[in-house]
Amino acid sequence: MSAPGFDEILPGLHRWRSGLRGAQQPVNSYVRIESGGAALIDPAADLTPDKLHGIGVRRVADIVITHFQAENAAGCVNFPDARVHAPAGDEHLAGGREAYEQMIEKWPAPWDWTTRGNYRGHLAGARNERPLERPLRFDAPLTDGAEAAGFRVVRTPGHGKNAVTLIAEISGNRVGFCGDLVCDGGQLWNWFDCDWDYGLQTGQHTLCRSAERLQREPIHLLCPAHGGTIRDPSASLALLVERLAAVLGDTEMVSEVPINLPEKDSPARGFREILPCLHQWRDGNCAVLVSETGHALMVDDGLCCWTPLLERAAHHRAVIADLKRALGIRKIEVIVPTHYHGDHIENIPDLAAMEGSEVVCLDVVAEVIEHPDRFNLASALPWYGTHHDSVTVHRKLPDGARLRWREFDLEFFHLGGQTHYALGLAADIHSTRTLFVGDAFHLCKMLCEPVLCWNKADPATAGWPYACDRMLERKPDLLVCGHGSAVRNPVPLLRRCREAWQTRFQQFKALSARADLRKFFDPFL
Repeated sequence: MSAPGFDEILPGLHRWRSGLRGAQQPVNSYVRIESGGAALIDPAADLTPDKLHGIGVRRVADIVITHFQAENAAGCVNFPDARVHAPAGDEHLAGGREAYEQMIEKWPAPWDWTTRGNYRGHLAGARNERPLERPLRFDAPLTDGAEAAGFRVVRTPGHGKNAVTLIAEISGNRVGFCGDLVCDGGQLWNWFDCDWDYGLQTGQHTLCRSAERLQREPIHLLCPAHGGTIRDPSASLALLVERLAAVLGDTEMVSEVPINLPEKDSPARGFREILPCLHQWRDGNCAVLVSETGHALMVDDGLCCWTPLLERAAHHRAVIADLKRALGIRKIEVIVPTHYHGDHIENIPDLAAMEGSEVVCLDVVAEVIEHPDRFNLASALPWYGTHHDSVTVHRKLPDGARLRWREFDLEFFHLGGQTHYALGLAADIHSTRTLFVGDAFHLCKMLCEPVLCWNKADPATAGWPYACDRMLERKPDLLVCGHGSAVRNPVPLLRRCREAWQTRFQQFKALSARADLRKFFDPFL
């Protein structure tokens, strides 16, 4: 028996395709009918009791959720008398939006980057979960190997940190309800729900292991949260593992050192001299260009000195005082932030106040560093717990703007790369075509970097290969990068990087269940 909106998959098993609109729609919800009542799996918001009447269901005894995201659990409120079972570890997502917001913590001491942003409920401050707006009570958490509501629970995290697959015998078939673990044809619904940390791709590797585990289960049919029913689970899971291995495989390592030019100590302690008037802080993000008049322009000001705030501030003041003294700088006139990440802009408000500097950047960068609360991005300044949550920008320029500063002609251009909200700065310095590129490129890196979804940096329109193109267009002789990296004669390397990304694009297209790769990578669409 079927009804409008439902497909009968097996006798006693129906699928509801949500009719809602949104980035994660349509969602598949499932109804398992037994003599004692029905069980719902991942109920969408538009699955209601009256809809179930069409397939003969008058009572819902249990609701079982494979992974707790709003689109998979919103329909629970329509069945207040049903017992709700959701993965152990996801309880915090059932507390509602207000409670969820209160758990977002700033980067805690000892400021250890090995955590790479993987915090409960967020990724370096970016809200990377989708809780319900209102609280929902769990009746029993789902744990690996347990039995719940007639299903055996198999832990299969990846698309959710605590996601499970539910297995049951239905009409003589072993059926698995796998959430977003896999789509038909060995594809994946999106990349960003696996983006747990900051470039280590822990979620995606975990997803791959979960798919391998599920391959060992004798399942005849897989019912995913998106797309069609999977009639050959073993083949789809094997193909998913193969495709994940391809996109997670390391490409060629460029270098084990941050620069490919001879090291020359700067007169200023902690800096290296890249060109006679250009000096770079070795242990963080700060480059200073000194004019013939003794005035200076600084690109970024994040020393990456992760100590208590008062010590940090004292260290910064000492470094700037020594820099000015050693290089004979009269005043730091201009500060250019390449992008919004706190480890690049932490010290800019203090430096601008100390020196009376003008902060100049592209309008797309200015919007985020002046109003980070309007964006849901990883590693923004407020997450660092510094004295300042924003940076005042005095001059906002459009893409391609040119600015004459002292004897230098500067071009400001949209760069993208690690984040969409990034600029490049081009200048001819001592007959050397120089680009300041922040974190859009490093010498010691893989040719294909991990996609950082929560920086709005999908590779198709704003990410690493986009940045390669922007740099190649300017035929640079020198890249001055973030984190003490610099690359002389970078064009051959950039070309190799672009070629590697062409291959990776094809691998991602094969993996994506979405024709538009932006929807696969970008959680903000």
